[in-house]
Amino acid sequence: MIIAQGHDLEQQFGANTLFKNVTFSIDSNARIGLVGPNGVGKTTLLKIMTGEQEPTHGEFTVNKGIDVGYIAQENALDKNQTIWDEIESVFAPLIKEGKSLTAMQERIADHPEDQELLKQYDQKQFNFEQKGGYTYQSDIKSILNGFKFPEDTWQKKIGSLSGGEKTRLAFVKLLLRKPALLLLDEPTNYLDLDTLDWLEGFLRNYSGAILVVSHDQYFLDHLATQIFELEFGKLTPFKGNYSAYVMQREQRDKDQEAAYEKQQAEIKKDEEFIQKNLVRATTTKRAQSRRKKLEKIDRIKPPKHKNKVRIHFNSERPSGKEVLIFKDLTIGYPEKTMVKDISFQINKGDRVAIIGPNGIGKSTLLKTIMKQLTPKGGSIKCGASLDIGYYDQELQGLDPSKTVLDTVWDRHKTMPERDVRSILASFLFTAKDIDKTVGQLSGGQKARLTLTVLSLEHDNFLLMDEPTNHLDIEAKEVLEEALKDFDGTLLFVSHDRYFINQLANKIVSVRDGHAKIYNGNYSYYLDEKAKQNAAAESIEETTPVKEVSEQKLSYQEQKQRNSQKRKLQRAIDQAEKKIEELEEQEKNVQTEMANPDIASNFDKLGPLQEKLSNIQKQLDDANNAWEKAIEEMDNFE
Repeated sequence: MIIAQGHDLEQQFGANTLFKNVTFSIDSNARIGLVGPNGVGKTTLLKIMTGEQEPTHGEFTVNKGIDVGYIAQENALDKNQTIWDEIESVFAPLIKEGKSLTAMQERIADHPEDQELLKQYDQKQFNFEQKGGYTYQSDIKSILNGFKFPEDTWQKKIGSLSGGEKTRLAFVKLLLRKPALLLLDEPTNYLDLDTLDWLEGFLRNYSGAILVVSHDQYFLDHLATQIFELEFGKLTPFKGNYSAYVMQREQRDKDQEAAYEKQQAEIKKDEEFIQKNLVRATTTKRAQSRRKKLEKIDRIKPPKHKNKVRIHFNSERPSGKEVLIFKDLTIGYPEKTMVKDISFQINKGDRVAIIGPNGIGKSTLLKTIMKQLTPKGGSIKCGASLDIGYYDQELQGLDPSKTVLDTVWDRHKTMPERDVRSILASFLFTAKDIDKTVGQLSGGQKARLTLTVLSLEHDNFLLMDEPTNHLDIEAKEVLEEALKDFDGTLLFVSHDRYFINQLANKIVSVRDGHAKIYNGNYSYYLDEKAKQNAAAESIEETTPVKEVSEQKLSYQEQKQRNSQKRKLQRAIDQAEKKIEELEEQEKNVQTEMANPDIASNFDKLGPLQEKLSNIQKQLDDANNAWEKAIEEMDNFE
């Protein structure tokens, strides 16, 4: 069933038309990915769909009773509320119904013979149950945990949360509202891999329609069943997920290219005929007729997708077979150890992805390889003839005061200006862009400039920290192809699962202060993790059985129960002590971070944030251990 429609939508800003003649429909169970380069109007289209912005022409209509949810509408969080109270407010009408049911129960207790009251209560209780009245609290807990808000954070005031935490909490609130049409604008930003995997599963089972703007191809592959491409001022629908869309788009462009070339050949033939025969008395009528026909022809345009950024990486000389050897390496800062006992080897031609939660030490490892940080233990051995190129996710290798042209030219003074301009043009820098200073560039332009500089160094070993940040989908696709063709070795940090899957032949998973190696891409890593989790669950469920007499078994059981109860009580006491210590540490760090001198100093704030993340991770583990011990103790009662 169609629940919403856009008809002949057009949006102009001054003399510029962002898009026009945009017509589409959304079914009640739709899973739509809206894609296109930065700046084509994707977010503008979402705002039209929410009613936040009026189109220049056309209209977007929603069926009566359809609730439209948009993440930007949910950012007005009450800073004085706790996390739990703010999220529970979504269910205020349901909570009110629950109180009404309780009041009816009291009336029934006083008047058990009132059949009409009993009938009303039954109907009201059924409606309450259908709306999730008995399950909404478990829904809240599930989503809060999925978005990395453990139970020990639920009583925190929203005003004490970071900007990223507030964004995630707004997302939680929107998902619990369960609008019939869910509009999401880049929902995967700032989420780690575990949260992304959880979110995909949740959205696949979502009861309403979803339209999502995203540059995350992996996310679109696992969620979308339809792709809307917004580009060159028009919207084109495609069936299937993102990978299916890419294949269809490429085939469409090939067909259009073939049709364009065929028509151009026919036009050339007609023009030659007209030129030869127009002046001849015997053939002039035929030539005039052919010219009129040619003037009316609907001319096919060449495919526009060919105007892409073009990136090439190649090395000046080959490296040795062994590129890097890590032996018992421990990394971190003077006041904090991040990862211990890192031992693995990178060989020539490897494509190694480093994955893990934010703040766990991934970038720290790259900085240690680059000798920006000193190892706290163990060793890193570099192979022979190694030329290292480094892509910093903060893009700090660029001087904000230099122009785009000088950024390249200062590194390659002998290169003719014409060649520098040509290379910058291949990275989609216009004549106006190259005279801008780096400080005037957007995040995407800075990323492309950094890649331009890196491509000209001709290194044989590339270290890249979140290279797909700031890039739109087309730029990411080109970067993927360039790195696939690269004749050297690649070590990169990324949260982009599609990018990882396309490139990696090894995964380094960093968790809980340790690094584990998986010899495959991201899909292989997920399969191995699933096998490990299944094996662990199987071991937990298996209970050894001993053949003993009934009398002896009873005695052994009682003895074992008493021993287990003592162990559990010790575990509970230890966990409670650990929780108290960690909560005190957390409070102290947060107080230190609130100091104005530190809050404005990134060099001081960064290590403190990493320290806080580590404490909160330990606190989460301690709370889980305490809950597990309490649950097991309850089973003895």
